[in-house]
Amino acid sequence: MIDDERPGAEAGPLSAGTDACQGNAAIRQQLSRLRTAAARCVPLDCGCRDPWRCTCTEPPLSEVVVDGWRDSAVHILSAGLLPRLPIEVLRALYRRGGRDRVLAEMLHDAIGGEAT
Repeated sequence: MIDDERPGAEAGPLSAGTDACQGNAAIRQQLSRLRTAAARCVPLDCGCRDPWRCTCTEPPLSEVVVDGWRDSAVHILSAGLLPRLPIEVLRALYRRGGRDRVLAEMLHDAIGGEAT
């Protein structure tokens, strides 16, 4: 016997008749349709079937982008907070050497090696 069928049982936050449960069902249906549509697509050259989520063909980081990440990380550090940089940016900063390498090592150590 399901809890909602008990005499005197109150509807909980995720009982079958609530909006949250119906919203979850709608999300599951949408994700199922997305997977089905992606399976019908011809694979890209990289082998990915879903072009929206494919990151294989992203261009490499430019020097200007890496400079921007570095400057924003320094700004966030100056505010007393810890920035979380993507692993690609940390690697680019490390390869540059000098002060950028020191920054990359310091950020890597500060987040315990858990780059995003």
